[in-house]
Amino acid sequence: MIQQVNFFITKIFDVILYPFGFLGDFWAILFLSVLISLIVLVIFKYISSPTRIKDTKNKIKSSILAIRLYKDFWRVITGSFIKSLFYTMKYFMLNIGPVLIIIPILFPIFVQMDIRYGMRPFEPDDIFVFKVRLNSDLKDMKIRLLDSDHFKPVMNPVFINAYEDDERTRPIREVNWKLKCLKPDRTDIRVQVNRQVISKNLVIGKNPGSLSNKKMGKSSVDHFIYPAEKLIENAGPVDTLYLQYPAKSVSLLGLKAHWLIYHLILVIIIVLALRKRFGVEF
Repeated sequence: MIQQVNFFITKIFDVILYPFGFLGDFWAILFLSVLISLIVLVIFKYISSPTRIKDTKNKIKSSILAIRLYKDFWRVITGSFIKSLFYTMKYFMLNIGPVLIIIPILFPIFVQMDIRYGMRPFEPDDIFVFKVRLNSDLKDMKIRLLDSDHFKPVMNPVFINAYEDDERTRPIREVNWKLKCLKPDRTDIRVQVNRQVISKNLVIGKNPGSLSNKKMGKSSVDHFIYPAEKLIENAGPVDTLYLQYPAKSVSLLGLKAHWLIYHLILVIIIVLALRKRFGVEF
């Protein structure tokens, strides 16, 4: 159920952000930064108390000022220090309510941004590791990688059937292939496990939309982070199909940076510019 909801959200964002595929990643980040800024401002407007927050901030400032002005009077310093701690805690409590509401609302948006602007497709001649993680002993299974025109193995598969700890409570059961990309396309990596064929999306040199490093066999917390692919149908002994797309930088006027840096700068600027119009105090 979780994966179905996240996958549906991904498809909605695919539609909303489709026009920005022609404009560039920065403009999509700008659009989402404006959206997030408006969400933050609206929630703070109706949940927080600007008057109490402003009054608390003024009392914090006055307590700190008293410490500096009356530095020769230890009683005043002690009292002002205690007051500053009290009002700082009060300021924190006045803001924690809106923040607790904002986080679960914005988290899916952050995930959607990361699967689009935090990683890039592979390029021809790139080499990567593809892993099939299992929940059963490898001795009981026959596993092989199916041939493709889009990639080729560059070494024999590595079979790992071990434990992470001495107590043998955390098993590592996986098969690793080192693969080389051949030509651009949106394709699948297909693996046969016993008589069943399972697949994982692979994007090489194409405008990707959303990417996913993992495809899972059952619902888990990871679905909040990897929402771009559905669950493996009839996963059986397969737990996860995994690869690692390269990190991506967003470019603006020749300056390249991680998408989160641009996003945070834009949100801070927009929120501070509009907070008085919304009657919001931070």
